[in-house]
Amino acid sequence: MSLERLDSRALAAIRFLDGETGQPLTGPLHVSGNGIRVVRNPSGLYALTAAPGFEDYTARFEAPPEPAPAPATLPVTVVDPSGRHLPRGFTLELPRDASLEPEHPEQSVFAPVDVRMYLAPTARRAPGSAVVRLSLRDGQDNPLARVVIRLRVAIPDKPAVEGLGLSDERGEVLLLVPRIPIIRWGQEEGDALIHTTFPATLESAIAPSVAGLPDPDMPAPSFTPLPQTLQVASGLEIHRRIQIPTS
Repeated sequence: MSLERLDSRALAAIRFLDGETGQPLTGPLHVSGNGIRVVRNPSGLYALTAAPGFEDYTARFEAPPEPAPAPATLPVTVVDPSGRHLPRGFTLELPRDASLEPEHPEQSVFAPVDVRMYLAPTARRAPGSAVVRLSLRDGQDNPLARVVIRLRVAIPDKPAVEGLGLSDERGEVLLLVPRIPIIRWGQEEGDALIHTTFPATLESAIAPSVAGLPDPDMPAPSFTPLPQTLQVASGLEIHRRIQIPTS
């Protein structure tokens, strides 16, 4: 998607985040939906400038028409042409609050909607990230696609570190977890680094479908604990085959 000049009222701004670092993505993505128009600005935000039922609303910059358009849930899909992230779907609730002092600031049209992108199994890790590769199978040893995995790393005297992953059509999941502590043995810069392992638990949830693609942003109550416990460390790669009952 190329950069374009914005010449109409925006319905929402979308900010896509990397599945490993949580940082905003700056490369182009393919964002689509039925009857929508999306414009990428120089800072990497995607402005939604057209959607079905909002033609009058977006036609002018001055005060929007009265009455306001009826609330709508808009299905959107996004594909990363670089292949680092898996295709996914999500929904936008419209209209967003266009007032200068919204009662709920997170619902303001001026506040970007953050959408996490989930890593493809071929994604390369950043230096220092723990690498967890999972092969998910059902009770008949068939690959399990569209399963969201949440990994929680317990670190003494610090908040738990969390990683999220999504299985592809082969049942493969990649979780890249940054910010795992490394202990330096001694005080000098050249002293050896100790890659300490920390216990990690796993939870799973089935992602619903939006416009034919998984929407992996699952609420906490949707996750079910898995019996496996892993040992993860900065820079360490592990691979596990996990069976998840589906009935």
